[in-house]
Amino acid sequence: MSELAKPLPANIDAERTLLGVCLQGQEAAAQVLSSVDADDFSLPHHKTIFREIQLLQAQQIPIELHLLVESLTTSQKLEPAGGAPYVASLTDGIPQKFNVAHHTGLVRRKAKLRRLIHLADSIQREAFEASDLDTDALIDRGISQLLGLADGRGGPAIARKWNEVAASAVAEYENAFHNPDLSKRINFGLSDLDEALGGLRRKDLVEIVAPTSNGKTLLAAQCAFQADRDGFKVMFFSAEMPSEQVAMREVAYQAGVPFYVARRPERATLSDVEKLKKAARTHYNVDFIDRDITPARIWAMAEAAKRIRGLDLVIVDYDQLVIEAGMNPDSDDDNIFRHQRAFVSEAKKLAQRLDICFLFLSQLRKLSPAVLKGTAQPHLDDIWGDSAVRNTPQVILWLSRDFFTNGMKEQFERAAKVYVLKNRGGQTGVVDLEFDPQRVRFLDAPPTEADSIPEAQWQ
Repeated sequence: MSELAKPLPANIDAERTLLGVCLQGQEAAAQVLSSVDADDFSLPHHKTIFREIQLLQAQQIPIELHLLVESLTTSQKLEPAGGAPYVASLTDGIPQKFNVAHHTGLVRRKAKLRRLIHLADSIQREAFEASDLDTDALIDRGISQLLGLADGRGGPAIARKWNEVAASAVAEYENAFHNPDLSKRINFGLSDLDEALGGLRRKDLVEIVAPTSNGKTLLAAQCAFQADRDGFKVMFFSAEMPSEQVAMREVAYQAGVPFYVARRPERATLSDVEKLKKAARTHYNVDFIDRDITPARIWAMAEAAKRIRGLDLVIVDYDQLVIEAGMNPDSDDDNIFRHQRAFVSEAKKLAQRLDICFLFLSQLRKLSPAVLKGTAQPHLDDIWGDSAVRNTPQVILWLSRDFFTNGMKEQFERAAKVYVLKNRGGQTGVVDLEFDPQRVRFLDAPPTEADSIPEAQWQ
């Protein structure tokens, strides 16, 4: 009798418990959703329930029992989920304090054993049918699959021959040539900056650093809305300011209403109000989250959004606020550098796994007097925090407004720079921008004589 005729490894109680924990609140659900996948569950109705919870998370609907049952009913999945009584029973016996990591570990290890059994059975069947000439290829493929299973994501892990890699690279390039949408990059809508960067790519981890009030949130928001106009789907985690403040800048700009008027309704005219209302009706594929933002919730919501409706760009404003929100106040582990290192590492993994661009903002803390006064250019070592924030991202941009490096003198109010400190596979150097204080917008800098030889400022 085949070994597959035996019951496959599973921990049904741990699966039920994890589903029940998801119904205990958003933070608990975020921890579970960022730690396991639907395929880690062994029972079909558990997979169905988990995917519906992912859908609620992606739609930013509270994960509560009655809303889950309602969603399952609407999608006609209540019976495949085991029925309303079974779903309601998931919360029975869930303790108030719960070790999520322990139970997700139980579920994932059983899932890995099931995958190992299926892989071994597949290799065995192929071995029975293989010819002598197929032996080495079968062994190589089996090793690759086993190593992929070992790393927890199932991807191949094997040395590849030069000819295969080169042919694959050129085939990918040719495919992008014939299908331009595949090679589309995410841009800021700023010609000189976009030309310098060559656009932001999928799988990129991008960091924008700036002292306070220099406009890093504004620059990131311009990137978000430009990405939407170019057909990308964006998720914006705003830990520093309410989403309405981020949105109002774009609404006022598109409406042609000075921002100081948009911030002061008492100075507006009826025409201004109507213009703002019309601009607000413009549809953007940008989702905003501005409450209860922790690293675990970012991972979970990004995973759910990617699976359910697609996702191309995640923006986090800004890293330290999010990291501190995710730290356990009852724990003695208050080493912000260690948590920062973990955040950057997980963000890079998420970008690669989901095939998205992940952009995060960092607040500069301690600046050298020369950089602060604008008499010296910034360097990577000037960025505060763990070395991971300098070593891990593929692209690092340092934003600076001359207004603040020149004693806040009015004649410098419109001048700004982006120092491209790091750009793997591209150029580094300085890009001049213009800041419009009336409309609160970064624009391309006015042309100068030096623009005839732009290569001079690039390394």
